[in-house]
Amino acid sequence: MDETGQHCTECLAPVSDAINTQNGARLCQQCAAQFYRPCAGCGGLIPHDDAVLHNGALHCVQCLISPVHADAAEALNAAELSVLVAEFVRLHAEAKQLNDRLEEIKEKLKQYAASQPRVANAVLLHTGEYAVKCGYGVRVSYNAEKLSAVEAMLGVEQFTALFERKITFSAVKESLEAFLASDAADTAPARAAILAAAERKEIATLTPVNTKSRMDKSVQPPAPQGTRPQP
Repeated sequence: MDETGQHCTECLAPVSDAINTQNGARLCQQCAAQFYRPCAGCGGLIPHDDAVLHNGALHCVQCLISPVHADAAEALNAAELSVLVAEFVRLHAEAKQLNDRLEEIKEKLKQYAASQPRVANAVLLHTGEYAVKCGYGVRVSYNAEKLSAVEAMLGVEQFTALFERKITFSAVKESLEAFLASDAADTAPARAAILAAAERKEIATLTPVNTKSRMDKSVQPPAPQGTRPQP
C-alpha cells in the first residue's frame, strides 16, 4: 500500500506526508501538533494524555520506568537499601505518633485560648520561657447559586469587578473512560479535545508495608488417653 493510501490515526483523513508516533501510528501534521508531544527521554512522539510530567519535562512511561533513565537515582546495594527502608518505616511510625499528639495538644490549647481575652484578635499563652500564640481569622465562602442572583442584579461587568469566577472539573472516572473508549464519529472531536485538555503528573507515594507474616498457631493434637502408670 502506497503512502497516499494511508490515513491519520486521529482524524482519519488521508495523509501523504505522515508523521510516525512512538508506536508506529501515522498522523497528519495538524493532529501531531495538537494531540502529541515528544518524550524528553527517547524523543518518540507520544499522546499528550499518556505523557507523564517529571522534573518539568514530559516523558513516556517506558523512559520513566527504565533503569537507565537520565534522572534515575544512583543504585543502592542491598545493605544500603535495607538501612534506608528500616529507617523510613521507623521514622514514619514516629512521625505519625508525633503528629497525632501534636493535633491533640493543639485542640486542647485552642479550647483553653477560647476562654481567654483576645488582644489584636489573638491570645498569647505564656508559661515561663515558652509561649504559644493562638490567632483567629475568618474565611468567607459564597453560595454560587445566591451569587448568580447578584450577578443578574449588577450585570456581568460590575459583578466580575467584585468576584473572580473559578471553575474546576473532576472526572467521573467510569463514565469518562467509557466515553473516551467510544468510536462514535459524532463525538470524535470532543474526545480529542478532552485528551488534549488532560494534564497528567506522576506522584510518588511511600507507605510502610507490614511484611511480617503471622504464623498460624499450630493446634497440637490431644494426647492419646492411656492408663496412668502404676506407682
